[in-house]
Amino acid sequence: MRNRAAAGNLWAESPPAYPLKPQMLNRSAVVVRYRDAFRDWLRSIGIEEEEFEDHDEKSVYLISECEYQEDQGEVLQESAAAIFYEEVAAWHLAPKQHPDFNDFALFQSWFETEYFDMVADALEEPLVKEK
Repeated sequence: MRNRAAAGNLWAESPPAYPLKPQMLNRSAVVVRYRDAFRDWLRSIGIEEEEFEDHDEKSVYLISECEYQEDQGEVLQESAAAIFYEEVAAWHLAPKQHPDFNDFALFQSWFETEYFDMVADALEEPLVKEK
């Protein structure tokens, strides 16, 4: 685990020669990839396999900050339903086609996740939340 406070202090003690100091965000991140179970569900509702067979895109979500690996599952559970429905909605399905999110086990069976405990913004432009 990296120490966010120590990283911030390092910058204060010896400013870099480069123009921009990345700003640490009070968030962690999770990368979400489809598992076969999600692809099977897409097939079951009539999505043609050609539409997703080469679909190796990943989504990155900012979630509550979590510094300890043993707490990652609990932190991810807080956002799992929102991520689940966002991934389902990305396929432009009618709401009646959306499955019910009933437990975290479904999320885990449909999506592979990779967790990142430290997130920094390396741009000067402010973050903008789209509606």
